[in-house]
Amino acid sequence: MKNFGLSNLHLVNPIAILGPEGRSRGSHAQDVLDSIVCNHSLEEALHGVDLSIGTTAQKSYEPSNLVRKPMTPKELSAMVRRRSGTVGIVFGREGTGLTNSELDKCDATVTIPASLEYQTLNLSHAAAIIFYELHNTTGDSSTDWFASEQVKKTILRFLSESSSLSGMGDYKQGQLIRAFRNILGRSGLRHREGSILAEAFRRVSEILTHVKSREDSETPSAVTESAEEPRDWTRQSPSRPEIS
Repeated sequence: MKNFGLSNLHLVNPIAILGPEGRSRGSHAQDVLDSIVCNHSLEEALHGVDLSIGTTAQKSYEPSNLVRKPMTPKELSAMVRRRSGTVGIVFGREGTGLTNSELDKCDATVTIPASLEYQTLNLSHAAAIIFYELHNTTGDSSTDWFASEQVKKTILRFLSESSSLSGMGDYKQGQLIRAFRNILGRSGLRHREGSILAEAFRRVSEILTHVKSREDSETPSAVTESAEEPRDWTRQSPSRPEIS
């Protein structure tokens, strides 16, 4: 982290205690060690992160396993380039990595292309490769904000409501939400784009709710098109990418 200008380190339920030996191995990165924040859950660690990226060495060739359809570090770097906001890179355990459930809490996943004979890298090596690729983006000027965690949750909530009202089953709903979350994560959704999508899905959800309840035979005026600007569903992000 110190080599590539990163300093915001979160640990989730760490089993090791940082002692004198760990300090000595940290050498000139004592400020990184001092920055450690211990969290009780991955959700807590990712709170407030605009874009969360889970790391995995295991691709899935099953069409239904959407959480293990990763991008490469170069693709991640290109997506993060010219965006502002907080990016969280999630690394798993040295021996077993991240579970499907943990990856499902991330917006997208990344894997490092390696030999098919042995695809798993040591954690420190994997981190260095990903940090290097991200470091190449830090000199770029930021022109757009990432859509925040809040606005993406709003989009997915309205999408879930709409799919439920349309009669879609629970399994297909889950697949739809995961697929759409993958799209949002890989696209590096912008602030403005997120607000427009959230407003569009809100209108769809409201129309379906009124149709479902049969309370009114006509589309209510509250959900008709207007000349007004879409509401701002998200807070403003920092002026440049911050990578955790």
